[in-house]
Amino acid sequence: MPRLSEAVLGSREIRTLSMEICGGVDVRMTMVLRCGTGLSPINSALVAQLQSSRFCDDGFCKLRRFAVGGIRPLRIESHQNVVRSSIGGVREVIERDSVEPSSEFIREALSDLVRQSAMSNGSRSPEVSLREGRWVKLICGASFEDVVDIRNLSLVYTLAGVDCIDCAADSAVVAAVLEGVTAAQHLARHLIASEIPIIRRPWIMVSINDDEDPHFRKAEFDPGLCPTDCPRPCERVCPAAAIAFKASAVEERCQSSFLPETGHVMQHSGFRSDGVITERCYGCGRCLSVCPLNLIYTRTYVRELEAVANLLRSSDIDAIEIHTGAGHLESFHRLVGELSDALLSLKLIAVSVPDLGDSMVPALATMYQSLRPVLKGLNLWQLDGRPMSGDIGAGATRAAVSLAANVAASKDRPPGYLQLAGGTNAHTVKSLKREGLFQTPHDDDATIAGVAYGGYARKIVTKYLERVQQYHEMWDCRRSMSGGASLSVTGIEQCLPLLLGALREATDLVGPFKGTPRQH
Repeated sequence: MPRLSEAVLGSREIRTLSMEICGGVDVRMTMVLRCGTGLSPINSALVAQLQSSRFCDDGFCKLRRFAVGGIRPLRIESHQNVVRSSIGGVREVIERDSVEPSSEFIREALSDLVRQSAMSNGSRSPEVSLREGRWVKLICGASFEDVVDIRNLSLVYTLAGVDCIDCAADSAVVAAVLEGVTAAQHLARHLIASEIPIIRRPWIMVSINDDEDPHFRKAEFDPGLCPTDCPRPCERVCPAAAIAFKASAVEERCQSSFLPETGHVMQHSGFRSDGVITERCYGCGRCLSVCPLNLIYTRTYVRELEAVANLLRSSDIDAIEIHTGAGHLESFHRLVGELSDALLSLKLIAVSVPDLGDSMVPALATMYQSLRPVLKGLNLWQLDGRPMSGDIGAGATRAAVSLAANVAASKDRPPGYLQLAGGTNAHTVKSLKREGLFQTPHDDDATIAGVAYGGYARKIVTKYLERVQQYHEMWDCRRSMSGGASLSVTGIEQCLPLLLGALREATDLVGPFKGTPRQH
């Protein structure tokens, strides 16, 4: 599909302008702060008035970059293959090499994607996916606590057909996951016009650690020590946009999200205060080595076990994942013992283990003996090849596939499904096929049960999630300043073009395990 090129219509603060052309005649103008897209009424002083204009095609037309200060009425005209615009007395000609599809087309495309996902999964339960080597898990992040992103991630990947959503062992985070899953099922019924839930509920998993672990740490630093001329490499290298520096007072008023069903209020914006945005940091550590003054350090933590046990006893949680590492056998055994009663009702107990070299299989066998008394459901070994690196590139997946091949080849490995993680991305399926490990049967079950996608799964939909949050910040900030109601989470389903883009990316990632055709 062709694209509309960007046009610089002013030199000051960057904004995004978009128009919805309904039936080629009716025009509504929309605008979002900081290069996002979305829908908003035109009753704000910040928004230019758009005169009605006839276009030859239906769809969304996006013009980018125009100055906010002193905007006069903006006129958009269509003539052959050119879109002409004028702001004040300045006139720009923009090649019209793109008009995105109409809202009807977008709904049709979404319906087709959801229908494909439902048909690919059919009535296959997560347990069947494990047996057939079709298991796909979304990792939200053991330390990632931005409930807006988590809610929308859960919605998108539920529609894409994941079998499990792994999140932090925190009640507010779990509530956000559940809200996203429920919204996905409701949306699927609406799109397909079915009273029967055609998108099944994925298992909800929470992650905990038995001792110090990189997945359970947060970066910290004192921004007051940062030199004013610092190029801020930490901000550039952070894959979670978890480092930001204070912006305007208006932006600081857009700081929280409210989950109405649970009453939880959580922070969510990348423009609140100097330093690390705690709820967005998931502990990858990439900022540590790039700070020129070595100001950044990490704080590790272990979840309070009583709170974890209470969470596990709720009907919302289906599975747990215990992160462990070298020299942790004693702490692993102690943790399992302390949570034993709460573990009995779970459908799946997973253990995430990095590459332990020659001691890998013996360590798995020892941990399995600790699990046996509480193992009433299934067990799974998450082979964490290169932790938190899937978004880096093609080479990151090799460690995970190599580790899986070594463990799978061992005749002494204990019972349990094998699942890849740590470096998993768009190249993982190709690497598994190269090793002859993709959906290959071993006795009655596949040798490799499936894969977990974390950093890469988040990366490919980040641009869409950011635009949703930008729309949320702009609209709710205006409501807040005018004395409006409490802030609420903005769902990606409220911006169907963004949802379609995110779902296409997610389906392309999940699809190879589910038999869904590529969308790009």
